[in-house]
Amino acid sequence: MRPSLLGVWTADELEVALIRTACGDPDLEPALQLVIDEGPGMFALLSAGLLRVQPDVDDLGGGLWAEIEWSDIDDAVITRGLRATPPQLAALRTAAARTGLLPGA
Repeated sequence: MRPSLLGVWTADELEVALIRTACGDPDLEPALQLVIDEGPGMFALLSAGLLRVQPDVDDLGGGLWAEIEWSDIDDAVITRGLRATPPQLAALRTAAARTGLLPGA
């Protein structure tokens, strides 16, 4: 069993947590897959405060759950909290638009 220290995860664990959270959501699943495949990376999202992680939120001990704070992407870019190449940022913004979770989207 992993230690219960918040923030001590591998990139693979964070990716699985995102997929677990999106499971069954037809808009969110492909958006997150785009972020995983072409985005700036799990640690970039985590360090920018864009990835919220919750360990074992169910009674089954099913592992991590994670979600992206879609509405904070532009703020993270403006404040330079998120370091991403233009293609990575484009993938992240495309994914955000696809989720339908952005205000006004």
